[in-house]
Amino acid sequence: MAQQYGKTWWGQKWLQTLNNIDYSNRLPRGASYAKKGAVKSIKIEENRIHAKVAGSRPTPYKVDIILPPFFDPELSKFIDAVVSQPFIISKLLNRELDPSLLAMAEKEGLKVFPHQWTDFKMQCSCPDWAVPCKHLASVVYKLSEEIDNNPFLVFELHLLDLIAELNKRGLFINTQSVEIPLLTDFYFEKGKAKTKKEKTEFSTQNAYQKLSFSSLSPIHEPLFSLLSESPVFYNSSTNFKEKYTTAVNRMVKNGQRILHGKISFANVLKQFEKETYSVNTHSINKIIIDENFDASVKINNTNFSVRDFMLELSQIPSNKILDYQPSTASLHTLFHLAMHLVANGAVIPQIVIKPNKQYGVRWLPAMISKDVKALVEKMSDILPSDIFWWQTPKSEKLIEKDITTNLLSVFITELVTLLSGEATQDLFLTLFFKNEEYDFKNPGEGASAGGVQTWLQKYYLTQGKIRPQLVVSETINDNFLVEVNVSGIDDFPGEIISLKNILSLQIFAKQRLEVMQTMANLIDFIPGLENQINSGGKDIIVMDTETFTPFLFQMIPVIRLLDMDILLPKSLQNILKPKPSVKVKAKSGKSFLNLDQLLSFDWQVAIGDQVMSEAEFKKLLKKTDGLIKYKSQYIYVSKEDLAKLHKHFSSEEELSGFEMLRVALSGEYEGAKVSLDAEVLDLIKELTEVKEIPLPKTINAELRPYQKRGYSWMYRNSKIGFGSVIADDMGLGKTLQVITTLLKYKEDGLLEDKKALVIAPTGLLTNWQAEIEKFAPSLSTCLFHGTNRKIENNYDVLLTSYGIARTEAPKLKKLPWQTVVIDEAQNIKNNDTAQAKAIKTIKADNFIAMSGTPVENRLSELWSIMDYSNRGFLGNAKEFKDDFGTPIETYNDVAVAEKLKKVTAPFMMRRLKSDKTIISDLPDKIEMDAFSTLAKEQASLYEKTLEEALMAIEAIDASNSKELFHRQGLVLQMILALKQICNHPTQFLKNNKLEASLSGKTELLFDKLDSIIESGEKVLIFTQFTEMGGLLQHFIEERYKEKPMFYHGGCTLKQRKEMVHNFQNNPADKIFILSLKAAGTGLNLTAANHVIHYDLWWNPAVEAQATDRAYRIGQKSNVMVHRFITKNTFEERINEMIQSKKALAEMTVSTGENWIGNLSNKELKDLFAMG
Repeated sequence: MAQQYGKTWWGQKWLQTLNNIDYSNRLPRGASYAKKGAVKSIKIEENRIHAKVAGSRPTPYKVDIILPPFFDPELSKFIDAVVSQPFIISKLLNRELDPSLLAMAEKEGLKVFPHQWTDFKMQCSCPDWAVPCKHLASVVYKLSEEIDNNPFLVFELHLLDLIAELNKRGLFINTQSVEIPLLTDFYFEKGKAKTKKEKTEFSTQNAYQKLSFSSLSPIHEPLFSLLSESPVFYNSSTNFKEKYTTAVNRMVKNGQRILHGKISFANVLKQFEKETYSVNTHSINKIIIDENFDASVKINNTNFSVRDFMLELSQIPSNKILDYQPSTASLHTLFHLAMHLVANGAVIPQIVIKPNKQYGVRWLPAMISKDVKALVEKMSDILPSDIFWWQTPKSEKLIEKDITTNLLSVFITELVTLLSGEATQDLFLTLFFKNEEYDFKNPGEGASAGGVQTWLQKYYLTQGKIRPQLVVSETINDNFLVEVNVSGIDDFPGEIISLKNILSLQIFAKQRLEVMQTMANLIDFIPGLENQINSGGKDIIVMDTETFTPFLFQMIPVIRLLDMDILLPKSLQNILKPKPSVKVKAKSGKSFLNLDQLLSFDWQVAIGDQVMSEAEFKKLLKKTDGLIKYKSQYIYVSKEDLAKLHKHFSSEEELSGFEMLRVALSGEYEGAKVSLDAEVLDLIKELTEVKEIPLPKTINAELRPYQKRGYSWMYRNSKIGFGSVIADDMGLGKTLQVITTLLKYKEDGLLEDKKALVIAPTGLLTNWQAEIEKFAPSLSTCLFHGTNRKIENNYDVLLTSYGIARTEAPKLKKLPWQTVVIDEAQNIKNNDTAQAKAIKTIKADNFIAMSGTPVENRLSELWSIMDYSNRGFLGNAKEFKDDFGTPIETYNDVAVAEKLKKVTAPFMMRRLKSDKTIISDLPDKIEMDAFSTLAKEQASLYEKTLEEALMAIEAIDASNSKELFHRQGLVLQMILALKQICNHPTQFLKNNKLEASLSGKTELLFDKLDSIIESGEKVLIFTQFTEMGGLLQHFIEERYKEKPMFYHGGCTLKQRKEMVHNFQNNPADKIFILSLKAAGTGLNLTAANHVIHYDLWWNPAVEAQATDRAYRIGQKSNVMVHRFITKNTFEERINEMIQSKKALAEMTVSTGENWIGNLSNKELKDLFAMG
């Protein structure tokens, strides 16, 4: 890399002057010496330069150079001349040295640059007697590098401190902005005694707040504009700014690719996606800064790199974050904020001095952007105060200063390192983009760090009291007048004063310099401002449309970044751009059953809220582009816009019926307003309003008001040719609403030739059968399941499982179906699976999807379920991801989420238990029986055990009163054995066969837990048996990779208290298994909104006591009670007896299960037999 000297005007002038007096041609030899690194050190003390230069001897030669100081009266005259030039002073105030100062100095007889070599006093310890020798010449040459980084040196070498001289005359100039800050000062209050701060209580719920990133847009281009070309610290013939912008552009591009899912964060790290995580739902995390301010992360007291921690955060889905601890949730949001800032180029570098005296560059959020500042302020509310620590080998202390900015800096700096490209040998690129350190101790480098600081200075401007304001107004002849005003002037509080007056009126003489300091920062961005200042306010700034257009679109965004108020006329406040649009029309006499025939469209152009035809738009343009006045507003039409519109109008592509319906429902097309004719508006009203449909006459249930709405809506949709997704919360009675709809179909005669097919998880088939039998006994069912399955002739509803539907799809798709219902529709959430594909091949007149959790991990799952019920309505998977998935999931875009709600509202109904209208319809406690069936081996074991037990009981002489007690014992022993078999065969056999699938009840439990966990709810699971509790703990851990707590008699008091506290307060502890005896009374577990009785005691009082652990004072949610009963076993029959016979129920309260022991042999056989 070729070194370059004399990069600034002052550095060039220095070399140019020396070249002019170098008659003996010494300078070129000095230059070559300097370039090859012969100058080993340079030290400047007042007007003396001490240097060491390598030569032919082992030790370097000593070089001394003295420059003559400036004296009065010439010096005073020069300062007087400077004071009379406000524009020059305004630049000095910002540490800029205007070239005209040289002519002013020379005019007053001051030799800033030498006129001959004898103007220097020079000495070198080399044997060459010539002056200057090549060693002296190399130091003089090398000095130009120091001058490039600090032009004020040309005066300081003559003992003239320009800033100090102006300060003596009352023109105070702030030099702090060019001092490089110490990194420690950003983390800890400087020199202040530690005062006890009032700690505001942090609510853990704050950690789970979401940020919307949709307000962010790329700002790296305007930020580049604030940086000067060819920064002086870069001693090379190439342009550092070009290299800097290339690296930032690469960083932004890689960030955008990650956000849009084109590459994963793991790909960037060149690592595989992790299968085991250090960060789990129980992890507590702290960010640690060491003595040299290098960062790491402590996860449960184990240290990890920031990079590895970010990888783990990147793999936690946002919609699962509620399960994690507050520290993980808040840092997950912080990581995503850092990622979005980097991907939008909304980050800026800052040079700092680290504790080891090395210089480094850290990256920060670009707080000069109001959108960025707003997000960072919101982030401050999300972060817990105890998350950031400074640690030495001997101690640690909490970092409390600027936590959000400093934590973001840790993440952003790491992301910049990762995303900006490969490492290079370039010192400044590694300093800026690879988090390297450097000491700048080599000759000529002394002022380089200051040069970096000066280059970045505009990023850290604080306007102080003076607040500039830009006012744009339209002139009569269609030009634009640009005026600059100022507020914040001490003697004129609250007043806004024009710059013209400040420059021209004597009353403002005292404040003029302070205003000029601010104006100097704006000269590069406001054409004509320099002329206005130089003319003392006489010149005004007027721009024609051609000049104003680039100023409006290129410069004003940059000026906004300088935190300046900009007032535009109403006509310019919202520049309109033409967008492709459509007009949707409806054909009379057609119905929704054929959308393509019902709806038609014409291509249009949208300008704001106005929609016009192609002909109207062309008339408006009059064959021109650019900034055009349209009514009371301006529109901007670029050549790119015209090309896009031309392509749009000449396209032969037709919108499908579903596409037109989406446009009509959302009221927009690709973000542009659309026009809808009156017929279409009527159709939309018809779709979005639900009229109550009379209930089927034979329905054996009292539907709640919201359930009637759900039934009416599903029935209405089917009649006009649409499918439905019913996505009510678990426990709100989706099954009853669907059964009511199927019964209505039967009453309408729709199930005579075509039938209904219900596909559900295996564990729920028995429930479907039981609920149809209970609520709609006139609906006949056929269970198509098991090895001997067959489809009978006389049925209305065929029930089958997902597994069977997949394997038997070829047979099922040949049958005529009126409707296909899929329960727990998340089973087809992955559209590419064989199961989803097979089920989608089964055709029907109507489709209903049921799911309490329509979106488990990604919106693509919602697309798959919606696409099942209305094929093609939301476009294909890629279109859906681009239109909805990425904006909502990646950017938390509220407007797009609202649009998705509008579009899906007619075809998806989701009511939550927390909805006020629903709560008013619901009881506080909802009890429901949940039925399981015995697995194959379980059924065999049940039958064999029952047979042996009954044989033993029947062998006892019932007339012998002494043996009756023994008989009662055998009966209770049989009950115990059969209960254990219904729970899980392993509990009875004690064979340690740990397979969940051996029990139908365990499979039913999983079906329930899947929904509860996905809904983010908590559940208590009661069992009478400690041994069964242990088995459940194993099965649940195996399935969900999380060991649930188990409260039983063997737990210590301390363990019990900890478990109760964790369940009540820890979001990660969602499942709590409890022994009925140990936890029957005295516990308060109101965090649960589900109670599962895995096995029943058949004692309503015991059951109620257990349920009341959750359902008691302090419970804010409705409690769902699930009573597990094994179908076709004694569990079902005893339950029926207790539910139907009040006297029997009362007897069980006092005697428990003992009453069963008194039954006759025949009664026992009837009660316990299968079937």
